[in-house]
Amino acid sequence: PINGRIEIVPNGVDTTHLRPDESAIPQPYSLIYTGAVTYNANYDAVAYFIREILPLVRERIPQAHLTVTGGTGSVDISDLAKQPGVTFSGYLPSVAAAVQNSWALVAPLRVGGGTRLKILEAMALGTPVISTSKGVEGLEVTADQNVLLADTPQAFADATCHLLEDHALRTRLAASGRSLVETKYDWSIM
Repeated sequence: PINGRIEIVPNGVDTTHLRPDESAIPQPYSLIYTGAVTYNANYDAVAYFIREILPLVRERIPQAHLTVTGGTGSVDISDLAKQPGVTFSGYLPSVAAAVQNSWALVAPLRVGGGTRLKILEAMALGTPVISTSKGVEGLEVTADQNVLLADTPQAFADATCHLLEDHALRTRLAASGRSLVETKYDWSIM
């Protein structure tokens, strides 16, 4: 038998390393999703956003653009990649610059039980987040304070458009998200 203490360490981020870059100039109307589509939950989120949400966003904001980072492996993304306003960047050694160069991270997760690190990392980098309730499951976030939450395609599109059209909202969510990770999710606190 093993004698000892077992502890569960919650998700966290290094806010000293992951911090807003004041020199970064985010591309207008840019959205990002970070995660390899080789993981089913990521593929589902990306396909859902591209097929059901992005067209609603682009009806109102035609210049809205989504970048999906991460490897695609043998997953056929041809139908998704040909949609207007979509770019698959492939694997990036570090997604921090890509996240900081975006106006918002979208996390339209509907399945899976991952670590939610993409959300904490975006907040640490000062990038606003729009997510489903499933996407922030297990995180102590407050809707409309440090994240926007939406669980239907129309609600997600409305939240995305609102964020893209409102600089003050983006600034407030970025600051509040950063504050949240500094006070609850920094490794030094864990």
